Amino acid sequence: MAKRVRDRAWADAVLAEEEVGHLALCDERGPYVIPINYAYLDGTIVIHCATKGRKLDIIRKNPACCFAVDRHVDRVAYHAEKRCHYRYHSVLVFGCARYVEDADERLGWIRRYREHFDARLPWTVPADDGLDIATAERCGIILITIEEVTARRREKADPKAHLARDKTPTDDH
Repeated sequence: MAKRVRDRAWADAVLAEEEVGHLALCDERGPYVIPINYAYLDGTIVIHCATKGRKLDIIRKNPACCFAVDRHVDRVAYHAEKRCHYRYHSVLVFGCARYVEDADERLGWIRRYREHFDARLPWTVPADDGLDIATAERCGIILITIEEVTARRREKADPKAHLARDKTPTDDH
């Protein structure tokens, strides 16, 4: 069973290490959840996106959001004879989403977003980023200001298991 974690530093580390989360929004049509890549920069969730679309329409009407990140530390296994559980870690963020309207501000966030991911690459990226105001006019940025964080961690799970993921060969390889 996963236990609630009250250690904000642990939750921040999970947010900083993972790259994919689920953004949950809601409008008059109902809930809308999008799997999305993100960066966690200075306590803010930064999402690179298009400059128009349903999620931006919803955010402009209702900026309240939830953002979920999970880390699977084991495989799902059938266990009907036991209490239902699955070994995972998760972080839920409740906050307020804002689309960055100003192109100059967006360009700054786009550069930071790119630097964040470039630093994770196994090769060197050229110093000239090639990003300019035209880039910012084509690319959107959503910022999530965090108001509350809840987290769960599976007790006795391997804290680095998420790094190995399932390496079982498939027919595709």
